[in-house]
Amino acid sequence: MFSIFKKILILLLLPFIANAQSFKASIIAGVNASQVSGDELGGFNKAGVMFGGSTFLSVTPKSDVAMELLFIQKGSKTPTSKDNLNADYYKMSLNYLEVHFNYTYHASKKIGLHVGPTFGVLVGEKEEDIAGELTERPEFEKTELGVAGGLSFHFSEKVGLYMRLSNSLLPIRKMGADTRYFKSGQYNSGLAFFLTYTFSSKDKQKQ
Repeated sequence: MFSIFKKILILLLLPFIANAQSFKASIIAGVNASQVSGDELGGFNKAGVMFGGSTFLSVTPKSDVAMELLFIQKGSKTPTSKDNLNADYYKMSLNYLEVHFNYTYHASKKIGLHVGPTFGVLVGEKEEDIAGELTERPEFEKTELGVAGGLSFHFSEKVGLYMRLSNSLLPIRKMGADTRYFKSGQYNSGLAFFLTYTFSSKDKQKQ
């Protein structure tokens, strides 16, 4: 699985490498609040980290395209903690390595809107309740296809603050019966807040 993922990533990076003199690169770090639709729990109660990097190219004076490689923690959780000895306690922890493709429209020098597809590989999973880890459960899908979008505010040319909503397009685990319009199962949803720092910038037009 990882060898295939690496080959796909190299192919996706080729256009950016070919245009190395006009790309910008950033590091990304933040938090992701998540929930899972279909688990009979509500609310973005599961907190996790997200970090990685991105490369992006300007396509017009007001827009750019980007590719991000991220580690993201997702899942779901009851509002109560395990320490409260609540019989309803439940926690699902999912770790993904993801590639995001974004199109960003810059409404102004400081504010941007972005949207794009996401592809993730599940690299870690755990479910637990008050009694401990749950082992006999339906398996999770090893890959995830989704969509993400949100807003950005740039304090300067190098530092930006992002808010992003994301959701699975296909079930991360098949449970229940299909409906007329949707496949049954559980779907990841996330609300992320993260900072970006641009550490490299080259512009052909200035050469």
